[in-house]
Amino acid sequence: MTTSGLRLDRVDDRTDAVAAVVARSGGRVPFDALLDDLPRRLRTTRAPGRAVHEAFRYDVRDQVDLRWWPQGVTTNADAGTHHGRRLAMTTWYAKKLPHEDANQGSRLSVMDLDRGRYRHVLLVRPRDDGTVEPLHVHAGGLVWQGSRIHVAGTGRGLFTCLLDDLVRVPDRAAAHGYRYVLPVRWQYRAHADEGVEKFRFSFLSLDHAGRSGPSGPDLLAGEYTNDPARTRRLARLSLGEGAVDRADIEPFGSGPRRMQGVAAGRDHVYVTVSQGRFVRGSVFAGPAGDPSRLREHRHATPMGNEDVAYSPDEDLLYSVSEHPSVRWLFTMRRSWFD
Repeated sequence: MTTSGLRLDRVDDRTDAVAAVVARSGGRVPFDALLDDLPRRLRTTRAPGRAVHEAFRYDVRDQVDLRWWPQGVTTNADAGTHHGRRLAMTTWYAKKLPHEDANQGSRLSVMDLDRGRYRHVLLVRPRDDGTVEPLHVHAGGLVWQGSRIHVAGTGRGLFTCLLDDLVRVPDRAAAHGYRYVLPVRWQYRAHADEGVEKFRFSFLSLDHAGRSGPSGPDLLAGEYTNDPARTRRLARLSLGEGAVDRADIEPFGSGPRRMQGVAAGRDHVYVTVSQGRFVRGSVFAGPAGDPSRLREHRHATPMGNEDVAYSPDEDLLYSVSEHPSVRWLFTMRRSWFD
């Protein structure tokens, strides 16, 4: 039993299925090889929002796509790798279009911001026979921690992939046309003691505010809701290294309604809040140890702002906006919120 009555348990280990996918696909693809194979163009542009420092625009197809919607964001500052390069990743979830029987799941975009190039990688659940199926989660949060990729799955918990498991699929039709897929290796599900509401992993980030466990910085997570009767907790947890069986979820306060992301750096917490399709978004900022003192900075971001991540070396906050035609990857100077 935890102090908070909340915990995260590993409920699925797909290591053998991942090995079957790798064997069927002809072997793993090094991540650096993927970075040399980024076909889509990412352009610098301008975006609305009082705090916006830089903005990047996807290619035309992705900019207006009604199926795929950007959600989570992370950078190689979280990973602690590829020093000297500006790399970012975002997650997208698919909506089911009228002519489709089911949606296409969720995907990862790998971006080289220096070169202005990117590629989509489909997130998949591996089967024991070496085939795959799309991972159907909202993917509202994302952390690139070393070689691990953690994806927020709302009520389904967290899903963890290893970049070392990246494969190039021989049959692109089996992966909705994607050349590369990243299989999920572990799933973690939230559990709660009696009388405690189960934690929802709406978004996720790495804690750069100085709090670290034995395996490095903790993860930060939070709950989206627009319902005043539901919890909107912010929490810390540590997954350590490898396949951890259990992790305590320790809430440290409640945030505002319609939270989309949380990041921490320089002893402060930054929470993104969406105001919908037509109104620029807010960022709430305040001391890391006291979310009750968060102060709203209105119109700080583009409309439809989502997850947020912090890059300590650059002292920048990274975020994404989701709506067609007004979707960007953008940065904000953390000091703007001081």
